[in-house]
Amino acid sequence: MQTQLAGPRRASRLLGTLSVALMTCCFLLYGGVRPAVAAVSVGTSGGGFLNFEVGGRPAGMGGAQVSTATGVTAQFWNPAGLAWTSQAQVGATHAKWLDNLSYEWLGYAKPLSPRLGVGSLSVAYFHMPEIQGVDEFDNPTQSYRVYDMAVTAGLARPVSRQISVGANARYIHQNLATVSATGLGLDLGVTGTFSGLAVAAVVQNLGPSLSYDGASYPLPRMIRFGASRQFLQQKLLLAADYNVPRDYFKDARFGAEYRVHPLVSLRMGYRHVLGSANDPSTGLSYGLGLHAKQLSVDYAMTPSDEFDNVHRLGFGYTFGGGADETETKPEPPKKQTPLPPPPPKGPTTVASAPQPKKNVKPAEPVHVLAEPKTESAAPPAASAAPAAAEPTVALSKSEAVVVKEARPEKTTTEYAVLLPGYQSKEGAQGELKALQLLGFRTKDATIEADAKGGYAIRLARMKSKESADDMVSSLARMSFRATVQTVQR
Repeated sequence: MQTQLAGPRRASRLLGTLSVALMTCCFLLYGGVRPAVAAVSVGTSGGGFLNFEVGGRPAGMGGAQVSTATGVTAQFWNPAGLAWTSQAQVGATHAKWLDNLSYEWLGYAKPLSPRLGVGSLSVAYFHMPEIQGVDEFDNPTQSYRVYDMAVTAGLARPVSRQISVGANARYIHQNLATVSATGLGLDLGVTGTFSGLAVAAVVQNLGPSLSYDGASYPLPRMIRFGASRQFLQQKLLLAADYNVPRDYFKDARFGAEYRVHPLVSLRMGYRHVLGSANDPSTGLSYGLGLHAKQLSVDYAMTPSDEFDNVHRLGFGYTFGGGADETETKPEPPKKQTPLPPPPPKGPTTVASAPQPKKNVKPAEPVHVLAEPKTESAAPPAASAAPAAAEPTVALSKSEAVVVKEARPEKTTTEYAVLLPGYQSKEGAQGELKALQLLGFRTKDATIEADAKGGYAIRLARMKSKESADDMVSSLARMSFRATVQTVQR
């Protein structure tokens, strides 16, 4: 049966690889035939800060994140990516650009319930130092503040094992010295995974126009499409995106992430703006990610020839993840039941038959089932000392012992799917609840002590290693780190 399934499985993997390659070729070819200058409405939207990208990991991958965004930063890129979040997370981003422009982002996400899904909340703040006003004689007058702020609330949930949806509602406020504007925005996203290929689409900043002292400007709507796939046993991730903004040129993005160590990831990306020659946004980007227990740190640098290089630093913390926040008290040792005393040394007595009495009818033969003995009783030698242990007495035919020989049992090989690295049973139990919400079968799952310390979840046992590897791949796409262990039964 497994041999018959190998062909379709290879075909599906090949189809996914060809899909990513085809999308990449289309982007490159499309970029080559575009005119040098295209008719776009550059700078005709309000609230341009809403498209300032969040996170160090996305920036390191060139912004190719629509189908690969995970964790709390997925609220910005595609709210549907938050549907598989199993633990509460908090994240922050700091970016500095052109010496005096700064961008701060703080977000929080938490699973709510199987019906509601995962909720999220974030605050974005784009600002610069105060501007000192002067009169016609260059005398200082009052200071002016220039800043943009957005508060976003989101909700995401899976609708099946392969598809998830998400939405954001946003409050927007801009203050430009003596002019200000307030408005509302909406994001909608969807993500699907089919035969290992992840595809996604999202539309951002839907809503009414912003009004600045009577002058109205539409929100900077953005439409994003993306696809991604993992290779080399989930170590290499390749992604491609295609973006359609309202007030700028379309662009194609390509990103790669390679996990050189379970705690270290290297990233690289390329962004190509279509229809604009020598655009400063076109170019490479680089990134580095570090993950230690519940804390993650991501750095990215986007070089620029026209402006200053953009540096982004992102932080993330997962509550109740692979390690518990507080130290757990060691459990008291269990009281052990004393073992029975060892048997006396000497020859093993098989059975001792009493001397038959006269005029007594012999008893019916008794058949006793006994475990096989490695040592067989031998008749006592003539020179044996009478003071030795109890003599072994031979049995008559009517009192013979019937010994059933034990046949060696057949051993079978099974493959257990394990999730290790929990320092407390409470943390492992919380992970089991999250797996159950995501549709995994946890009826036969057990929590057991890990040989390396802490606890591990034995999620399932399977007779096929291929099936176990498929489950590990499914868990990896949802940010669970699972392994396969061979078990002999």
